Amino acid sequence: MIAITAVHRRMAELADKAKRLGGYANLSEAEQVELSHCLHANANLVYRYDVLTTLSLIAHEVNDVEWQHDICRQFEALEAKMK
Repeated sequence: MIAITAVHRRMAELADKAKRLGGYANLSEAEQVELSHCLHANANLVYRYDVLTTLSLIAHEVNDVEWQHDICRQFEALEAKMK
């Protein structure tokens, strides 16, 4: 499982601030840009995670143990980058 990263924490902080201020439009321009960057980084992470999950399922279904191990290594590398 992917850990919560600094990106996720900052995204949560900005979302909480926007909620308290009455909407995202009430964030400063810099905060809106930062939130956009956080959302983009999160979307990339989710996409990569979902692709690996799907590939892992396919590898399991075709009983390709070597491929599954390679996918596990890719998961580990993805998790390491997030720390």
